[in-house]
Amino acid sequence: MRGIRLSAILFAVLLFHSPDVRAEGRGPFVFQEKTIDFGRIKEADGPVSGSFWFYNRSDKAVQIDFVATSCGCTTVDYPTKPVEPGQTCELVVRFNPANMSGKVYRDVTVVTKTSEDRLVISADVEPAPVGPEQTYPSIVGSGIRSRDLAYRFGYAAQGRSQSQSITLYNGSGKTVLLKAESSNPHLSVKAPYSLKPGAADGMTVTYDIPVSASSYGVCDDVITLYVDGVKAEHPIRLSAIMVDDLDRNDKNAPSMRVDPSYFTLKDVKKGRSVKKQLTIFNDGKKDLVLRHVKLSGGIETSLKAGAVIRPGKSAVFDIKVTAPKNAASSEGSIYIITNDPLRPQKEIFIRTNTK
Repeated sequence: MRGIRLSAILFAVLLFHSPDVRAEGRGPFVFQEKTIDFGRIKEADGPVSGSFWFYNRSDKAVQIDFVATSCGCTTVDYPTKPVEPGQTCELVVRFNPANMSGKVYRDVTVVTKTSEDRLVISADVEPAPVGPEQTYPSIVGSGIRSRDLAYRFGYAAQGRSQSQSITLYNGSGKTVLLKAESSNPHLSVKAPYSLKPGAADGMTVTYDIPVSASSYGVCDDVITLYVDGVKAEHPIRLSAIMVDDLDRNDKNAPSMRVDPSYFTLKDVKKGRSVKKQLTIFNDGKKDLVLRHVKLSGGIETSLKAGAVIRPGKSAVFDIKVTAPKNAASSEGSIYIITNDPLRPQKEIFIRTNTK
C-alpha cells in the first residue's frame, strides 16, 4: 500500500510539473483529474473512496476555505493548512451509496478566496435487495407509504408544463381509493384512482408556472392525500425552484460569476454592522438579468431584482451585515435567480463571528 501511495505521489508531481497541465484553468490549483468514476458498485458493500490530486501552481500559499458537496452521502478530507507554492496535495473523497440505485453523480466544490474548482464523482450503484418497508420507509397514512415525505422537484420553468412521478405503495390489506390536493394553484396532482394491496404506482405532480416577475425563487408546497375519503396522517412536501425557460445549449447565453462567493467576517463587535462589496461578472454574450434576490440572516444589500449586467461587464453591489447581539456567530445568505441557463441560481453565504 505504501508503494502504491508513493507511486501516486511521484506520478502527480511529474504530471503537475508538465507545462501543458500548469497552463490550464484560472485558479491556483491544477487537478490531475476532475472526475472520479467508481464504476459498478454494490450498495451492500458500503462506502467507497478515491483521491483527487492537485498542485498549487501559483507563487503564493493558498488556503482552502472549505469544500462543499452536493449531498450528505459525500464527505471529503482536505488539507487544513495553506498549500505552499509547488506543493502537491490530496483530497480524499468518500461516497456512501446507501439508498441509491443506478447511475449517480455528485459534485465536490473546492473553494478558496480567489477560486472555485468543481469536481465530480460518479458511480453505477447496484441496490441491495430489500422489502417494501425498506423501499418505501415513509408512512403517509392508512397503510400508504412512500420513499420520502419531502421531495425536490428541481427547476420549474415559467410558461412550460413539467411533470414528475412520486411512487406510492399500498401496504394495507385492501384496495384503497386515493385523492390528492395541492396547496399551490400552479401545482396539480394526479394520484392513482385506486391502489391494490401490495401494489406501487406513481402519483404525478405537474408544475405550470406562469410567466411573471413574481414567479421566481423557491416555492415550498404541500400535497395532502386522502385514503378512502379520510385525510392521511402525514402530508408530502414538494419544493421547486422557479426560473426562466432557458436553453442550456445556447452558446450566446449570459454566464454569471460572483466574487467572492462567500464571506467570513471575524471579530465583529456584537450588534455592530460591517460593510462589504460583492462583484457580479457576466462572462457570457447576452445581458445577465437578476430575476430574484432573497436575503436571510440580517443582511442588507444594494443588489436588487431587475439589475442588468452587460456582456463582458461587471457590477459592484454593497452588502451590510449586522452582527448578532447575543450570539458568538451567525449565518446568512444572499440567494439569487438569474437568466444564466447553466447556473440560474446562486447562494452567497455569509458567516459572522463576534467578539
